[in-house]
Amino acid sequence: MNDDVIDLRKSDRFVVVEPIEGIFGATPIVLLNVSLGGLQVLHAAPLRIGTRATLSFHKNGESASVVVLVVWSHLSQTSEGLRYRSGVKLDAPDVGYARALNAYVRLGIVAMDTDSLERKRQREQEREMRRKSSPKMPLPPPTS
Repeated sequence: MNDDVIDLRKSDRFVVVEPIEGIFGATPIVLLNVSLGGLQVLHAAPLRIGTRATLSFHKNGESASVVVLVVWSHLSQTSEGLRYRSGVKLDAPDVGYARALNAYVRLGIVAMDTDSLERKRQREQEREMRRKSSPKMPLPPPTS
């Protein structure tokens, strides 16, 4: 297996250090990580992939409201039990959103994510090991 991980991101990713709560449509969410092009959020109710809605959040006097599209979503184990993790992308660049992220960086509410590509590489290695160690189904003999 190749240990190189291709970075497909268009902008830096920042992890949320202090909880930032928000809302996606009518669904309460918590921001996990952010970038200029999208966010990863945690929520209790499922979100359908392809759903487009307004995502809003507010913290320390800085707020943003942007239209986003759900691009992936799955159930994850968290310290509070099972919750959904979803990735959303912004429909278009947004100055207010960028301003809020910049303020959060200055305030230390979010911090540069320097380990995400290493975590991705480790997940890919684990996936490959599971694939190699899983039992193989024997093929039936060819029929004539």
